[in-house]
Amino acid sequence: MRHPIHHKRNIKKLSTKKYGPIDTLALLVGIVQPFATLPQIWLVYSTGDVASVSFFMWTAYNIASVILLLYGLKYKLPPIIWANILWLVVQTPMMIAVFVFPGGSWLS
Repeated sequence: MRHPIHHKRNIKKLSTKKYGPIDTLALLVGIVQPFATLPQIWLVYSTGDVASVSFFMWTAYNIASVILLLYGLKYKLPPIIWANILWLVVQTPMMIAVFVFPGGSWLS
């Protein structure tokens, strides 16, 4: 049996992947977009009004973010990784608010 290093097809070249403008833009949007949720978090936590906060909706968002984060990690896609880490950071407080403040909804 030949050693695997001798099989040329098994040797992976180190790529010097170059990122273009669309990659940079995607990373920027992935980082900036979750911050658009901060005013909503501030409003909910400063007023304690969770009447229109749906636990189901924010949980669904978090589940999707975890799946997309795993996808980004598997394929080493920085925009997907960073965006979904940040989405988890801003979505989770909205889920928690349903438990912290009275009047939250599980389904609305």
